Order: sequence, then structure tokens, then C-alpha cells
Amino acid sequence: MLRLAAVPLLWAALLSACATTPPATSPREPVQSRPEPLAIEREELAYLVSPMEGYPLDVDAGRRERVENAYRDLLDAGATGEARATAAELLDTDPAFHPAQVLAAQVDFAAGEHAAVARRLLAVGDQLPGYTASQLLLGRAAEKLGDIPLAYAAFRIVAPRSSLAFQRTGELHPRALEIVVNRVNDALRRQSLEEAQSQLGLLREWAPSEMQTLEAEVAVAVARSDRPAELSAVKALAARRPDDRKLLERRAELELAVGDPSAGLQIVQDLARRNPNDPALAEKLAAAKFRWRLSLLPAAVREVAAKPDLDKADLALLLYWLVPNVHYGRPSAGRIATDVLDHPHQEAIVRVVNLGLMDVDSLHRFGPSAPVRRGTAIRSLARLLARFAPKAACLGGAAIPDPSPSASCDVAARCRLVATAEECQPAAPLSGGDAVELIRRTLEHLGGS
Repeated sequence: MLRLAAVPLLWAALLSACATTPPATSPREPVQSRPEPLAIEREELAYLVSPMEGYPLDVDAGRRERVENAYRDLLDAGATGEARATAAELLDTDPAFHPAQVLAAQVDFAAGEHAAVARRLLAVGDQLPGYTASQLLLGRAAEKLGDIPLAYAAFRIVAPRSSLAFQRTGELHPRALEIVVNRVNDALRRQSLEEAQSQLGLLREWAPSEMQTLEAEVAVAVARSDRPAELSAVKALAARRPDDRKLLERRAELELAVGDPSAGLQIVQDLARRNPNDPALAEKLAAAKFRWRLSLLPAAVREVAAKPDLDKADLALLLYWLVPNVHYGRPSAGRIATDVLDHPHQEAIVRVVNLGLMDVDSLHRFGPSAPVRRGTAIRSLARLLARFAPKAACLGGAAIPDPSPSASCDVAARCRLVATAEECQPAAPLSGGDAVELIRRTLEHLGGS
């Protein structure tokens, strides 16, 4: 009886043991984790090409294999530490090994250290500007830093060899030009001409025929008082904007001063023909005809007329050649200028001195190389009018043998040599163009221009 009673209890115990004890298993291999790819956005991966792509120098097989293996592990397995270590080892052996610099920069890029990428790859780009892997990554890092011109420059140089760089060059082009134009204008506002010239160089390289570049060319040339450069840019602009009267008038002025006087005269004649009742154009036409006649004079006279700043000998030469009364007049004095005996413009200087138009000091020195101011020219022209046109209405019937600067400016304003006495600016430098125009207006009172 006792044994039978115990059977159900044993069975229950066995069932309970089976329920709580896991079944035996055979031994298994440890589970291997799968490598994770580099954790950056998919679109950014396109800028991480093999550091060997576009590298123009020879590389031994061993180093090439190490770089390419490290690069593949970086992208496929996110092995940033290993890639950085490989780059460091290769650079310890050869600091000038550019593919290792690019590999290190790719690790920096993966870490979001875009400034470090730019610092490293700018140096590489200076040495190997056409290195695709370097410039492609530099361009993207520069974009991330907000330096669009740098990004554009990097992409642009490798665009012929990279479809991605070609695409980014086209997309960044308008914004890059806009930023550089703004930099040119800002530099000009700060009167930093060298910086403006440097930024203009980028525009010339990137977009030599675009309107923004031509307008910047004009602005920089004006700031530098470089009239030949201004003429070149204005001609290109005028060809693009043939109906811009202001631009055409400026081109005519520059052609007459430093270019082709015949072309300048033709432009003004065409404008005057189309606007026959415009008094301003009539005045410009008279000036253009005078400048054209100037182009027929000796080369030395034309060169002086184009100078940005004149000296006393230059002014004497212009008075001598442009004013018939001076060229052929009879001097009434016999003053000697002791410091011009061997000067190439001796004849002109002696003539204006002895006509009383310009002075020598108490030691009979003329000072031919001394800078001349507008006040000196206006005083000479006031004397010229007093001597050869004493009955001119603007003189008020009074001879003015030696007018003061203020009196000279009053005469200049009344005789319309300048618009107002305030615009006389006697202390300002005198350019050849200013002198020619003052002389032309003076000649109107002497019977011609």
C-alpha cells in the first residue's frame, strides 16, 4: 500500500523537475557583432573618396595598400581610431605624404571637426591644387564652415575630374560671386586697395565676362586712378549695355584722355546728334573736339595731358602748346629761370615766365619739378585773360596782373572756368585732364577752343 501511494508523489516530482530544468544543449561558437558603417549622413559619404583618387605623385605599393585598407575600414566599419592611427604612423615616417593627410582629414570630417579639415587640406591644396580627394573634402568642409568662396574654389578646380564637384560648382557659382563682389566693395569702402585688387582677381578668374566682374573692374580702377584699366572695363560694359548714355559718355571721356581720341569724338558726336537740344552734350562735344585736336600734337604734350598729377614744367608745356597767344606771343619781360637751362621744356617755361603767366622766386628759380596745384593753374589762366582778353565781360573791365588765390577763383567762376568759386579748390592737385579742360574754357574767351 505504501509503495503505491508513493508513486503519484514521485511522478509529480519528476514533472516538476522537467518543468524547471532547461534542456541540455550542445556547445556553440560565440556570437560575432557585425561591423557598423561610418556614422555620418549618406550624402556626406560622397565627399569621402579614396585618398588615392587624383593623387598625382608616385606611391609605393605598401603605403598605398595601408591607406586604401584604412579608408575602406573607415567607411565600412566606422574604424575611425584605426584610420587615425594609420595616418599618424604614415605621417611620422613622411610628414609630406599627402594621402595620409587626406585620411586624417576624413576622420576629422567624420567627427564634425570641419575647421581642422580646412586647416589640414588648405596646405595640401597649396602644393597639389588638382588633387581630387583633397579638394572635394576641402570644398565640403568649407561649405559647412560657411566659407562659400573657398568651397567654390576647391570644387571648381577639380570639377573637370569629379561629377560631384562639377555639380557643386554650378550650384555655388552665383552665391560665390555675390560674396566676392561684396568683399570688393567693402574693401573699397575701407580704402584697402590691395585687398580689393586681390578679390577682383578671383572674379577675373571665375567669371571674366560677367557684368558683376566688369562693374567691379570699373570700381577698383577708379579707386586706383587707373584710367587705362577703367577704359578697358567700361568698353566691355558699354558693349553689353549699348543704350546706357552715362556709360557711353564716360567711355568717350576715357578714350579722349587715354585711349583712341577719334573713337571718343565719334561717341560724343553720335550722342549729340541724337540729342540736339541738350546743352550738356553740346559742351561735351566742344570738349571732345578740343581733346581730339590735342591728339595731333607732339607725343610729349599728349603724355603730359594724360598724367594724373602735373608739375610746374608740365603746366608750362600745356600752356605753350594749347594757347596760340602763348606759343606765338611776344614776351614783354626778360626774366631768367636759372634752373631750367637744361630742361627739356625750357622753351615753354621761359615763354610763360616772360609773359608773366608763371613766376620765379627771388633767386630766379622756377622749380620745374615742383607739384602744381589747381590754384596755380587758375591764377595763370586769370593772368592770361587779363593779358590777352582784357575786355572780356567776365573780368569786369579791370586788369588783374597778380590776383590772389581768392580773386583768381572769383575770376574763374565769372569766366566759367569752374562752375562756382567753391569748386575752384586751389589747394587740390592738378591732373592733365583738368588742366586741358581749364585751358579749353579759357580759350573760349580768346576767340576759339
